[in-house]
Amino acid sequence: MATNIRDVAKAAGVSVATVSKVLNGYTTVSQKTKERVLRIVKETRFQPNAAARALVGRRSMTLGIYLTTGLTHPFFASILSGMELALKAKGYDLIYLSQLTFNKDYSFVRHCQSRNVEGVVIFGFQEDDAYFKELLESGLPSIFIDMDIVGQRAGYISSDNVDAMCHSISYLRELKHRRIAFIAGIVESYVGRLRYDGYKKGLEIAGLPFREDYVAHSIFTRESGYSAMNSLLELPPAERPTAVVCCSDMCAIGAIDAIRDAGLSVPGDISVIGFDDIELARNVTPALTTIRQDMIAMGRKAVELLDELIVDEMFASPTAIVPTELIVRDTCAPAKEE
Repeated sequence: MATNIRDVAKAAGVSVATVSKVLNGYTTVSQKTKERVLRIVKETRFQPNAAARALVGRRSMTLGIYLTTGLTHPFFASILSGMELALKAKGYDLIYLSQLTFNKDYSFVRHCQSRNVEGVVIFGFQEDDAYFKELLESGLPSIFIDMDIVGQRAGYISSDNVDAMCHSISYLRELKHRRIAFIAGIVESYVGRLRYDGYKKGLEIAGLPFREDYVAHSIFTRESGYSAMNSLLELPPAERPTAVVCCSDMCAIGAIDAIRDAGLSVPGDISVIGFDDIELARNVTPALTTIRQDMIAMGRKAVELLDELIVDEMFASPTAIVPTELIVRDTCAPAKEE
């Protein structure tokens, strides 16, 4: 039984560095050598630990994550759960990074380097942010969530937002709805823009007209969903939408609150569809019909793509679009006869 990496290198007839590259997933080792090293590892039942891999391979085996929304947001709690699965499988640790904006000499890239992270998962940088440009130019492996950013050492992962919205409109059309409104998110954002485009495309496919007064804006929160729904309820009763598609579950829950406070019912008077399928969606009354994002898969894939960027310098601009699923619960019903 091999007790350290040097025993494996000696048995395989290769250098310690070569064994380290094989164990860390580098693609610069020939397939023949890789197979020989892995055979020796199996035969000797060698089990490398993260510290040894980092020491010999000069790797920290540490990734960073930066979130503007905070770690407790329902969406990113699930993203982190998915990341955890891949982190364990690949032997990485994860640290939370924050912007130290109180320091006038602050550099996000230097901050990453001081924490010795090999790559970062990012959500929330604005493209006009100086830190964003610095990060892309630095060559530090980066994966962006819900931002269509590609670069020499950067890529992104997102749900299929357009298809999800089209699916929502199609479902409501099957229920005979013709007056379908949309509570949009921040349309300047990547997901906000795609969901807005998906709404318009879905209407077109369904043969329904697009109406500007059927679009109310929010910032993805319950409070903004409530306010947006109230603006739609100000339309004359004969013009009032019979269904509303929302940019997030929290917006949808706020919309349901507003509909109830107006003396109307869900889904009796107005059907509602959310987006995300956070845990609260199945626990509200009535249970929320929504678009499920596979947030576990997104988190896992983010780590896998970042690992590819780290171990293979030729692996450039990775992207992944994750399919969504319409989850039918209790907030949609056939439209009333007009």
